[in-house]
Amino acid sequence: MSFKEKITHFFLKYMAVPKTPEYVSDRIHIACIGDSITFGAGVNGKKGETWEYFLNEKLGDRYQVLNYGISARTLQDEGDYPYTADKFYKISKDNRIDTYLIMLGTNDVKPYNFNEDRYKKELHAFVKEYKELPWHPQVILMSVPQVFEDRNSGVVGFDIDKDNIASVQQLIKEEAKKEKIPCIDLYAYTKDKEDWFVDGVHPNKKGNEEIAAYIFQQLEILHSVL
Repeated sequence: MSFKEKITHFFLKYMAVPKTPEYVSDRIHIACIGDSITFGAGVNGKKGETWEYFLNEKLGDRYQVLNYGISARTLQDEGDYPYTADKFYKISKDNRIDTYLIMLGTNDVKPYNFNEDRYKKELHAFVKEYKELPWHPQVILMSVPQVFEDRNSGVVGFDIDKDNIASVQQLIKEEAKKEKIPCIDLYAYTKDKEDWFVDGVHPNKKGNEEIAAYIFQQLEILHSVL
């Protein structure tokens, strides 16, 4: 990891800590569970530029899209910064949510984090945890987006292994099929869309707009929340 990436990683982990979104009771609630891609690191978490914001704009005022993304987090409990150790994991299950959009895996693919069998097992447990909440919410998995090499160094930043990304997105699809839940395939959708990413990993404003439009389109097809 380069010095610049280390500084960015430090900022994402310790400084770019999102505020807890305020739950508005009289809405249809969609909770977004994820890492820095969900938080909106590519746009510095600006409210009006994240994909959750654009998705909420498309859904309208009857909906509240809650951003429970935390930078650097892994799905695996054995990862360097596990999602289950943070506040949003508990908060996301305490609030009565209608639909969960889950996208975790980009940080799991780092060589010092990744174990394919363990990821598969813990993804299954993670999905079941949300599916089996007392009010039986809708759970939708989203495959992780593509990652792209830095134009100068020729490698993907932040220690992310591109081959492992391909493995993880396949495991996510397999879990969705196993649990008979929808999967929104952002991996296929972002193929060859390098210009949507500010650093090869995190979507810029344009990328977030396009991702939100695709998620909305898929929700319309699924008739899951509309």
